[in-house]
Amino acid sequence: MTTAANLIRFAAGEVGYTESPPGSNGNKYGQWYGMNYVPWCAIFVSYCFDQIDLPLPIRSAKGFAYCPDGVSWFRNRGQWFHDPKAGDVVFFCWRGDGIADHVGIVESVKPDGSIISIEGNTGIGNDANGGEVMRRTRTPGIILGCGRPPYTNPVASQTQVSRPTTPTPTPPHREVVKVPPNYHKDLVERLMGNKSNSSSKK
Repeated sequence: MTTAANLIRFAAGEVGYTESPPGSNGNKYGQWYGMNYVPWCAIFVSYCFDQIDLPLPIRSAKGFAYCPDGVSWFRNRGQWFHDPKAGDVVFFCWRGDGIADHVGIVESVKPDGSIISIEGNTGIGNDANGGEVMRRTRTPGIILGCGRPPYTNPVASQTQVSRPTTPTPTPPHREVVKVPPNYHKDLVERLMGNKSNSSSKK
């Protein structure tokens, strides 16, 4: 069944998985995608959707490996939103430059507008290259936007927590995640096989 609840259930079952060896970007999702030992947050999201028979054919029949590709794909189809809902593909922007740095799956939305997301290649102390599938709490200030796939049924009401009717005020301080200035250039080169594994990864 291609429902948001089924996606969340599947993704939650992956929580705790870690790449091996640590720091290598080697993992089962990359093996499945045919592009192992590269940044894998988007590949993880693609894998989850493929496993519930709702693939996201963004760069290939299996999905995508580069976050900005996912943003463009959802925007071009009118499936881009700024009010996160459970089951959305949520894109994060660490530097405030409008370019997606990381991606996950919205598990639930809190009344204050923050979310619980299930993400691949994250970790405590390394938000975008931590090598693990984890649940993370994310604040509105780093959410670039959300892609909303065409599920066959809406998510179960108990999974989604509605936002208050009044707008959530902008946080006084933006959460900042440090990444090198050439982050996206290096990332594209690594995804194309032109960079060594020592480069910055998401």
